[in-house]
Amino acid sequence: MPCQRIMDCISERAMVIKETAERKFAEEDYIEAKKLAQQAKDLFPGLGFISLFITIIDIYLFRTKIINGQPDWHAVLGLDNTATLKKTCEKFYNLYEDVKGGKNNVIGAQGALQILLEAFCHLSGEFWTMCPRCQFKFQYSNDRVNKVIGCFNCHRCYLAVPLSSGAYPTSPRTMSHFERRKTSVVLALKAPSFDHVGERGSSKVG
Repeated sequence: MPCQRIMDCISERAMVIKETAERKFAEEDYIEAKKLAQQAKDLFPGLGFISLFITIIDIYLFRTKIINGQPDWHAVLGLDNTATLKKTCEKFYNLYEDVKGGKNNVIGAQGALQILLEAFCHLSGEFWTMCPRCQFKFQYSNDRVNKVIGCFNCHRCYLAVPLSSGAYPTSPRTMSHFERRKTSVVLALKAPSFDHVGERGSSKVG
């Protein structure tokens, strides 16, 4: 049998295994899905998006691993428990970009992005809030919870009420805002906050 035909047969077999893994993933059988996806990768390493699919399975798998009443957020980001905030940020951004690159091609990618955001917010000691006037979402350190802060987008002041995890930015529109925030997270952490609205002169809340 010609070498090309052999490679085609191997590729086709790996694809069948991957499709089975995707069905197991859809059934939330993440352990079996990972086992099958790894088999497919071992059989044909060049199979499209197979490495990313395994990464996404791991994200879901560790999200379901509960330690002391909480998911294993460090494991979700591929970190050990001693990781610094800098390392956590770097790992999150790199992993997020990898997963985002396959969101139109790999099952579970969109949900994995949400899980990554959730993990990052838990580990970074920050929270998401939204300006009620322009609907722009920002992330701040926890010492700004329920404080009046300035919106970087519309420049109005508002009360920084934490959003629930389900309201974290995930749509293409809000995630584009999030991406532009990569270099402005530090600015957000240093954003002006006021215990009394009147301290900003004519600024108005919301």
